[in-house]
Amino acid sequence: MIEQIRKIASDWLTTKKVDSLLGLKVENGRISPFLFTKPEEINNLVVSSTVKIIKISRIKKRNILYLLQEKYPDAKIGVVVAGCDERALIELSKLNQVNLKKIEILGYACNKDDVTYCSCSRPYPHNLLIGEKVEGISYKEKNDEILNKELSERLKFWKYQFSKCIKCYGCRDACPICTCQDCKMERELYVKTGQVPPPDMPMYHFIRFYHLSDKCIGCGECEKACPMDIPLCSIFKMSEVYLKELFDYETGIDDQQKSPLVTTLQEVPMKGGSI
Repeated sequence: MIEQIRKIASDWLTTKKVDSLLGLKVENGRISPFLFTKPEEINNLVVSSTVKIIKISRIKKRNILYLLQEKYPDAKIGVVVAGCDERALIELSKLNQVNLKKIEILGYACNKDDVTYCSCSRPYPHNLLIGEKVEGISYKEKNDEILNKELSERLKFWKYQFSKCIKCYGCRDACPICTCQDCKMERELYVKTGQVPPPDMPMYHFIRFYHLSDKCIGCGECEKACPMDIPLCSIFKMSEVYLKELFDYETGIDDQQKSPLVTTLQEVPMKGGSI
């Protein structure tokens, strides 16, 4: 598959279909994002299930493509993406963080090993050029143990999980969609300084879950970054299913589809009546 991706990437640069191509490169034993500008550089292009192409610069709290498009507004940039990367681009475009009109997507499908590693429910991009679609892992399949608990036991489970939080902000910093310039979660109103673990009411997590519930692309970076092994993806997977069932809304599918969380019920009526 990687040779097919390299072939298309090289052709795009040779024919000037794109001015540059954002992908992954191995350098000094480490995989990191790299902006390819010459066809001869493409031999170093790689793909990875553990390194995401859409990264946030925590200094400016902007993603790589935002910074590139800010500096080169007229450039056509190709991007090598897996399914979650493409979903991130779509959600970032809704937040005015990227200009999709100036982006050419080179999409590839993840394999079964990648799906197992990431527990992805949709392991392929809409704009699929390389690879074959494989079945993802459903929300219920991954969270069957939690769903089978009684509500009281489920509450006890989540209270315990949240009590482990040490407020390192690793989940926020790893999230490719968390782009707020002023993170209100750093305010002492929500996160008291010098207190570990957090108080009984984990406002940091509650507010973060609501803020990102309609934006989560299911990449799993938050859960991988958590040093306390809190199953953060499970909460977002629940939101994903409910948004689909109630509003027929899916994150990262259509950049023109508005989130039901920022519209009224009159504009996007719920199926089955009101809550």
